[in-house]
Amino acid sequence: MLTPLPLSLPARSKMKYGIKKLFLLLFLTGLTVFSPAVVKAFAQTSTNYDVTVSPIYFDLSANPGTSITSKIRIRNNTDSPIPLKLGVEKISGDLNGNITLKQDKNDSTLSWIKFDNDSVVVQPLEWAEVPFMVNVPDSAAYGYYWAITLAQDKSNPLAKSGVSLTGAAGVPILLNVRKAGAKAEAKILNFSVDNFVSEYLPVNFTVKVENIGNIQVQPHGNIFITGSGNKNLTALDVNSTLGNILPNSARIFNASWDDGFLVREPVMQDGQVKVDKNGKQLEQITINWNKLTSFRFGKYTANLILVYDNGTRDIPLEATISFWVIPYKTIIGIVVTLLILFFVVRRLIKTYIARELKKRLKTSNP
Repeated sequence: MLTPLPLSLPARSKMKYGIKKLFLLLFLTGLTVFSPAVVKAFAQTSTNYDVTVSPIYFDLSANPGTSITSKIRIRNNTDSPIPLKLGVEKISGDLNGNITLKQDKNDSTLSWIKFDNDSVVVQPLEWAEVPFMVNVPDSAAYGYYWAITLAQDKSNPLAKSGVSLTGAAGVPILLNVRKAGAKAEAKILNFSVDNFVSEYLPVNFTVKVENIGNIQVQPHGNIFITGSGNKNLTALDVNSTLGNILPNSARIFNASWDDGFLVREPVMQDGQVKVDKNGKQLEQITINWNKLTSFRFGKYTANLILVYDNGTRDIPLEATISFWVIPYKTIIGIVVTLLILFFVVRRLIKTYIARELKKRLKTSNP
């Protein structure tokens, strides 16, 4: 297999327990009765193709009018030689969080990257080194983003006799050109939860951040979840790998809160997620007995705090949302059960009273 190469790059209430336990007991009764990476897969390979690329990205800085030299190391983990063709494509992003590679002939920056040789044959079970140079012109300013692509060299005879490769792998290059006017700035476009009211954990969060500057930024931080009485329950990591957001684009980060007594999880079979006949993922409720005191019920608040470095200091970004965790289906089941029991008991009592009255009437009137 081909080791994945990411384009999103790393950089550097108080509730009384008596009430809660009472509800938990009723809830468990009802539950028993009623419950039923941002690289876009650049490589599509055959099963006998196995290559490792190092490093997985380059984060470079340079002054205008200078050059940078570096190299890519490629290991062939198979028993056959693999011929590869090198290329350069531009990395671009959009406000929907999509990252794409473009081969734009009109983009002169693609010619800044030069190879000693644009093809290489990686021998079986060996490493090969691919040197390259980035020539930064005097007119260069701010940030530039490319990917060195590695595709099968079909012109080489070994491509027909050795292992086959379709698609390509991309090694991202981020170049920061040191020049006055560089601006690192970001803003939160959206902070949302998948459902305002969830039956069970997990509760899934989406954070969308836009880069409104002219160089890449790496916002990161936490989502702090508080419950009744502003008690801090947990902190979820957001962009813990310090992935970059390119200028004039956005990035979507996800986080999930699944620390609780009752958690909805996918049904697994033979190591795979089980689905129904319509392809929908099957789920089940898992009871974590070691987290009995972490029974999630009620209103919660999620406070998002991110920071990014603007070159001189860390800039904070904040947002807040509220959500509920209410196992409403089970609650409805409990209520229906209690109503049925109430009317059954009421009917039995009425029947008993009527029968006793009838007996007494017969006794008093022989």
